[in-house]
Amino acid sequence: MFPDARRNIYFVQVGFEFDSAVYLPYAAGTIIAYCRADADVRERYEFRDIIFRREKLDDALGRIKDPYIAAFSCSTWNVEYNKALARRVKQKYPDCTVVFGGHSVAESGEMIETEDYIDFLMFGEGEQVFASLLKNIDTDPDRVDNIAFRRDGEIVRTPRAYYNDISGYPSPYLSGLFDELIEKYPGQEFLSVLETNRGCPYSCAYCDWCAGKKMRFFPLEKIFGEIEWLAKHRIAYCFCADSNFGMFERDYEIAQYLVETKKKYGYPEVFRPCYEKNSAERVFRICHLLNSVGMDKGATMAYQTLSPEALKNIGRKNLTMEHFSELMKKYNEAGIPTYSELILGLPGETKESFCHGICRLLENGQHRSVSVYHCEVLPNSELAMPEYIAKHGIEIMKVAFNHIHSAIKATEEVQEYSYLVRSTATLSRDDWVYSNLFSVCVQCFHSLGLLRFFAVYLYAENRTSYYDFYTSLLDFILSSGGRLKTLFEGFRAKYETSLKGDWNYHNELFGNVTWFFEEGAFLEAVTDLESLYEELGPFLKALPVDADVYPDLLAFQKTMIRKPGGGNTVLRTGYDLYNCFETYFAEGKYELKKKGTVMTVTPGHGFADIATYAKETVWFGRRRGMTLWQSSEISVKEGDRDSEGD
Repeated sequence: MFPDARRNIYFVQVGFEFDSAVYLPYAAGTIIAYCRADADVRERYEFRDIIFRREKLDDALGRIKDPYIAAFSCSTWNVEYNKALARRVKQKYPDCTVVFGGHSVAESGEMIETEDYIDFLMFGEGEQVFASLLKNIDTDPDRVDNIAFRRDGEIVRTPRAYYNDISGYPSPYLSGLFDELIEKYPGQEFLSVLETNRGCPYSCAYCDWCAGKKMRFFPLEKIFGEIEWLAKHRIAYCFCADSNFGMFERDYEIAQYLVETKKKYGYPEVFRPCYEKNSAERVFRICHLLNSVGMDKGATMAYQTLSPEALKNIGRKNLTMEHFSELMKKYNEAGIPTYSELILGLPGETKESFCHGICRLLENGQHRSVSVYHCEVLPNSELAMPEYIAKHGIEIMKVAFNHIHSAIKATEEVQEYSYLVRSTATLSRDDWVYSNLFSVCVQCFHSLGLLRFFAVYLYAENRTSYYDFYTSLLDFILSSGGRLKTLFEGFRAKYETSLKGDWNYHNELFGNVTWFFEEGAFLEAVTDLESLYEELGPFLKALPVDADVYPDLLAFQKTMIRKPGGGNTVLRTGYDLYNCFETYFAEGKYELKKKGTVMTVTPGHGFADIATYAKETVWFGRRRGMTLWQSSEISVKEGDRDSEGD
C-alpha cells in the first residue's frame, strides 16, 4: 500500500488570525524538531507540512498528499476544525493513521470512543510519545506510554508516564524548522511562543496547564538562541508559555537578554509572560526592566477571586490585600502599568462576593485595568471531574467559542465551542448575568476611564463607596432610556441567551475585529462624548459632589479621555485636579487644593481613523491605560480659571 520510501506525516495546528497575524505552530514544531533529531525516525518518515492557518477545509485537505499519519494538535479554539478535517482525511485516505493530542484531549479517553476516524489519542507532552509511536506503530504500540487506541473492537490505554528531563529537547526555531515555514509563506506575519520551563507547583482546580507537575528547565543557551532567532526574523510579539515567569532568579537573566536583544535588533517588540504571583520583588525588577524598553503591557496582579470560600474550593491562596496595596503603590510610583484578573463562576463565589471583590481591587489601588474572564471547564482540570461538578452544583453550558480581537469572517466553516460554568450552588443564573453586567460597567467606566475621576473623588472624600457608585450607575443605565440602556440591554440579552455564546461586540466602524462588551461600549461612547455625558447628567448631578467642584470635575473627566481626533486641549479649573489625582494614584495620598490651574493636553500622536484609534488605544493600549492621556502628554501650571490666554 505504501512504497518503501519514507512515509509522509502531516501536522495540523490551526489558530485564529489576530489582525492578519498568526502564531507559529509551536506545539507541532517541538514534536517535529524532536523526531527529526532521531536518526531512525528520520530514515523512515518525511514531515511534509504543518497546516497552521484556519483555511477552508477543502484547501487544507488539498495540501495533504498520500499521508501515512495526520497528527492534530487540539486546543479549545481548534478542536471542531480538527475533527472536521480529520474526517475528510480519513474519507479520502482510509489507510491514513489519525492521531489527536494536546490540551483539549481529555485523559479519560472518551474521544476515541466517540470519534471513529481517530486511531490514536496522545496524552500530555508530545515529543517522546510521538517519537515512540512512530517507532512502534507497526509492531507493538502497547510499548508506547500515554496513548489510547483500538484493538479488535476494544480500547487499549497504556500507562501514564511523565518526563523529567527536557534539557536535550531540540528547538523548532534553532533547528531550522520555522525558517522553512517562513520561507514557504512569504508575507505572512507571525506571532511566537517562548518556553523556558515546564511545570507548575500550584494545583488550581480550574487549570489544566501543568498543575502540580514538577518544574523542569530548558538550558539558558537554548533560550537565548531562540530569542536571537525571533529578533533576527523580526517577530514582533512573543508570548511566554511559562506558568510562573519570575519564579526563578534566572528569569531575570532571561528578561535582561530580551531587553539587550531588543536594543540591538528592535525585536521582539513585546514579550508577554504570565507572572508568578508570590515572587513580588523579582517580578517587580523584571517588569521594571521590560517596561524600560516598552516590551511589556504591564504586570499581572492576578487574584481570580477574593472570596475565601471560592479560594478554598479551587485550592488557591492569594496575596493579602495589604501586600497587594503596597505593591500597587510601588508599581504606580515606578510608572509601571498593572492589571488584575478575576474569574466569574468559581464554585463558592456569590453575586455579592464577586461584585464586592472587584471593588476591593479598586479600593486598594487597581484603577488602571481589571479583566474578568468566564470560568472555563478545561478537559483535564479538577473542575471538570464529575465528582467535583456534583459537589459544587456546577451547571456547564456549551457555547459558541468567542475569540476576541480576531478577524470577522463572512462565514465560519466550522464552529468551535467552549464549556463554561453557567451557575453553581452559590451563584444562580440570574446572579451570573448581573455579575457580568456589573463587571462590564466597572471595566468600561472605571478601568477604561469614562467616570473614573468621579468615582475616585467620591471614594477619597468618604462620600460613596465604589460598590455603591457602580451599583447605582448600573441601575441608572438599565432604567434610563438612552444609548447606554440600549447597549447594556443588548449585553444582558446576549448573556441570558448564553447558549449562543455571542459575547462580543462588533461595529465595522471600529475595524474588522470583535471586542469585549466593555470595549465596545467605550468605543461607542468616545464617538460622541458630549452626548454620553449629557445622558449621564441626571446620575452625575445627583451625586454628593460639592457644587463648586462639580463643573471642574466634569470638565476634567471629559478632558482626560483620549479622543480619536488630534489637536491640543487647554482646560482651566479652579481646583488642581490633575495633581490631586496623580498623587493619589501614585502614592495613595489625596488632597484636593482650591488652586487655579491651566492644564494643556498635547497628544503624542494622532490616529488616521477611528479603527486605528480602537486598535492602538483599546486593544493594544488598554492595559497600559492608553484610553486616558498620559502624563508625558500633559503639562500643568498655575492660572486663573476664568482668565483668557496664557
